[in-house]
Amino acid sequence: MPSNESSLPMSTLSASESNGSSGAVASFAPVTPPPRLRLSDMVYEQLETMVVEGRLAPGSALPSERDLAQQMGVSRPSLREALLRLESRGLIVGRAGGGYLVANASQPLLAEPLSQLMSRHSKTVDDVLEMREVLEAKAVELAAERATPEDIARLSQALEALEAAYAAGRDGLDGEGDARGQSLLTRVPELDAHFHLALAEATHNLVLVHLMHAIFELLRGSVVDNYRAIVGHGADLAELIDQHRRIFNAVASHDVGSAQRSLHEHLTFIRNNSGDPTESA
Repeated sequence: MPSNESSLPMSTLSASESNGSSGAVASFAPVTPPPRLRLSDMVYEQLETMVVEGRLAPGSALPSERDLAQQMGVSRPSLREALLRLESRGLIVGRAGGGYLVANASQPLLAEPLSQLMSRHSKTVDDVLEMREVLEAKAVELAAERATPEDIARLSQALEALEAAYAAGRDGLDGEGDARGQSLLTRVPELDAHFHLALAEATHNLVLVHLMHAIFELLRGSVVDNYRAIVGHGADLAELIDQHRRIFNAVASHDVGSAQRSLHEHLTFIRNNSGDPTESA
């Protein structure tokens, strides 16, 4: 006949009775199912996922609270609670006049200290170029493999903006203090950096995309310095702009080999013309 003891709940058995060893009576807390998620939690998780996956890019504006609540089919109080949580996590920031922007959360931790370092040590100019050679070599390979029609359209827009700014500014290059010439050393490099950022976004590698966004200001500053050095060397800026067209054509046609060669030629051109033109061997 089975012992009555075996039918007792485990929590009523002493440790010695349950496992054969001496000791105090074990006490087990009751197991309860997890609480149901609140609507604001679900809103938060959706928006967080969109930020992590790059569908909400750093610097992009969220729709108004009213529009976003309508699109997500939730109440404004639930949405507001989720937005405040996202803001407290540093994933979004409020903007003047209302609304939110997606934050570039890694930039203050990564790009700003590096930018300060570059300003004090000239060797870091070469280090940034080496970093670009490592990151962008893989980026252009993945972009050529994975770019969607939407990615190619964004790359095309970035390239057309770069080419248009160069065309508008090249006639003023030789004019001392000419605004058009100055745009070649400010606006054009910025658009150049945005082209390379769009190239990274076309990889659909989430870590690479977020890393490139985090170091964008570092990249932009480096490109500005490169343009000034290239002009100082008397090198052909038109060739530099054309290199972007060749990179784009290779990515748009999904030609990995051509994309890699075009990027290598581009960065080699920069390296050969980015030193101080006043220093000669």
